[in-house]
Amino acid sequence: MSQTEKNKQIAITAYQRIFGDLDITGVDEFMSKDFIQHNPSTPDGQEGVKSLVQMLISQGVAAQKIEFKHICVEDDIVFLHSRYEMAGKEWRFIDIYRLENDKLVEHWDAMMSMPDQRANNNSMF
Repeated sequence: MSQTEKNKQIAITAYQRIFGDLDITGVDEFMSKDFIQHNPSTPDGQEGVKSLVQMLISQGVAAQKIEFKHICVEDDIVFLHSRYEMAGKEWRFIDIYRLENDKLVEHWDAMMSMPDQRANNNSMF
């Protein structure tokens, strides 16, 4: 398996385990200790991600199978376009991870919830 394919599998597995299964132990396994977070609402490091997962659990977000709609990989960068449910709403996420030494080391994202009223009938994928 090429390193690019390995990076893809690591990102998918980590995302499902941490955000789908809500398994905080996945943070230690898949993320570097000095994890860089570009989402301004989440602190850097493993503890920031652990706090986010704990918050999701405390808000009643259920463990779920993540639906990956698009996955693109270029060298050490993996783009995940996924569907997720939170607080009774359907959400779309674009998560971008940089990997180094088989660990997630950096993250960017964009997210949106399905609006109550749509301006068109196009799917979000």
